[in-house]
Amino acid sequence: MAPEPITADYIYRRIRHEIVEGAFAHGAMLKLTRLTDQFGASATPVRDALNRLVGERLVILLPGGGFRVRPLDADRLAGLYRWHGHLIQIALERPLPESARKGLGALKHEALDPGQVAAASERLFGILATVPQNEELAQAVAAASRALARARALEHRLLPDVVGEFSLLLATIDRAPIGAARRAMARYHQERARSSFAIHTIMQP
Repeated sequence: MAPEPITADYIYRRIRHEIVEGAFAHGAMLKLTRLTDQFGASATPVRDALNRLVGERLVILLPGGGFRVRPLDADRLAGLYRWHGHLIQIALERPLPESARKGLGALKHEALDPGQVAAASERLFGILATVPQNEELAQAVAAASRALARARALEHRLLPDVVGEFSLLLATIDRAPIGAARRAMARYHQERARSSFAIHTIMQP
């Protein structure tokens, strides 16, 4: 049986994973010829994947038609944390419905190790972003989360007890009055914005 063709979605997921994991440094050129060789694909699905990453603001389309990993300095990282925090404050303007609370319950078993907290956090924010039933808000939260993915994956190397912090955050959102949940989420983002320089430092290859 002939192998399945390499799809643009597969290439997109692989390149995105490598950007988040730090295989491609911030600001690095993404050469089309190298990527086509790496994936054994034609230029078309690779270019489609890169253009999708441009839309997600992880990659920059250069004037001459080339592609580069979007640079991320400490100031931009701090701004991303603050922007993400503002968006989540909007999402928490109303109490959570029962459907969202069930989603929170499932997350309690998904962040038992520091290395699992980043993925669980992204799912938490995705759940919260659906509460206002505002598609623009949900898309904005998803975009900010994608831009923060690399930093979030490394937070546990710098910040103390991210597992305990995440567990307490879940409990506060689930059980406490909405005002307490908003304050807890504000503290969460403020700490990361203050730590953005240190987080950015450990992001460097």
